[in-house]
Amino acid sequence: MDTNLYKEIAKYKNSTDPVLSNLRLVVHFAKKYQGMGLSLDDLIQEGTIGLCRARDLYKESKGKFSTYASTWIKATIRAALNEKGRTIRIPSHKAANSENHVQTQKINVNYNGSYQPSIDAEHQANFTEHQAEILLQMLKPKQARIVRMKFGIGCNEMKTTEIAVALGMSVQAVNGNLRNALKKMNTLK
Repeated sequence: MDTNLYKEIAKYKNSTDPVLSNLRLVVHFAKKYQGMGLSLDDLIQEGTIGLCRARDLYKESKGKFSTYASTWIKATIRAALNEKGRTIRIPSHKAANSENHVQTQKINVNYNGSYQPSIDAEHQANFTEHQAEILLQMLKPKQARIVRMKFGIGCNEMKTTEIAVALGMSVQAVNGNLRNALKKMNTLK
């Protein structure tokens, strides 16, 4: 990037025009999106368009101008990257949700070529039961009993109200004990 541009932008730092005084903000955000399909100059240009839109829509009640403008700057830069930064255009609602990526599965490094899912599932169930028993032993007896009754470990699964009646406690006390027990089990895990 040309250092002359930085010097030119620095001149307008104390300007009364909100667009000129916030050009450094545009450059800051444009740099963060650099290397995603558009040149830095194009990103600055798109960010400036967002800054102008923010100036047009800004009202004093919306808070500090630079904070308000930053959302518009980021939005226009992202929209430009989506429109112009790719060979194949992806609809904005698909591009915005980066969580839609295909999840990869972990590779079993111990795989020896003979996978028997029934044996593996049975082993996993036994292991999980063993782990649960160890965790239950670390709880207070009352908490362990409530967890066993709630999740049907060694007995039928019961509702919180049924547990309260069986133990002679209030529903709130049962819920509190259950919540504390689950927190403790999570930290021990």
